[in-house]
Amino acid sequence: MADRPDLNLSGDAISSTFKHLLQVREDDKTLYDALGNVLDDFRLSGSFTTSEFLEIEDGQGVSGNKLHSRSGVLYWGNKNLETDEIPLLVDSTPQLGGDLDLNSKDIGGTGNFLIQGTGSLQQLSVGDNSFDSYLSVSPTSVEKDLFLVKSGSFSAFEVNDKGVMNLGGFTDEPDVVEGGFYYNTDENEFYLGTGE
Repeated sequence: MADRPDLNLSGDAISSTFKHLLQVREDDKTLYDALGNVLDDFRLSGSFTTSEFLEIEDGQGVSGNKLHSRSGVLYWGNKNLETDEIPLLVDSTPQLGGDLDLNSKDIGGTGNFLIQGTGSLQQLSVGDNSFDSYLSVSPTSVEKDLFLVKSGSFSAFEVNDKGVMNLGGFTDEPDVVEGGFYYNTDENEFYLGTGE
C-alpha cells in the first residue's frame, strides 16, 4: 500500500510509464513516486551536485561501503570519520607533479635523500651537537671531481675521483692571510700565510 494514498496518481491519465515519475512534497521536499511511496532507496548514475549542503539523517546498523550519520557524526561503514583511522591506498612511489614549496617548513625524519641531478643550497650543515655526523662522498664509478669549488672559470679547490687534492694557483703573489695555504703555478711552490 502506498505511503501517501493522496499522492497515488495511478488513476490519472499520465502515461504507461507513470511509475517512474517523481513527486516532491511541498512542505519538506520529500520525494515520492507516482504511486505515493516515499522514495528512500534509489541509485544515481553519474555525478550529483548540490548548491548548498547535503543533509544526512541519523541511522543505525549501517555497514559496508556506505556513508551515513550516527548522532550527528559521519561514518563510512563502521569507521567514525572523526576519530577512526581510515585505510587509504598508499602510493609507495609518490611523485611530484610540480615544484614543491616548503612554505618555511622543514623536511625531517630518518631515511635517505636521493637525487639524480643537481641541487642548489644556500647553506649546508651536517649534524649538530646532539649527534655524531659526517659527510660521505663515495661515487662508485663516476669519473668526476668528488669536490669542486669554482669562481667563474677558475677552479679554486678540487678533489678528483682518485682523491688527489688540487689547489687553485696564483701567478702573482696574493695578499698574505694568516693560516692561508697557497700554491704558485709559476714556481710550483706552496706558501703558508703566517701573518705579519
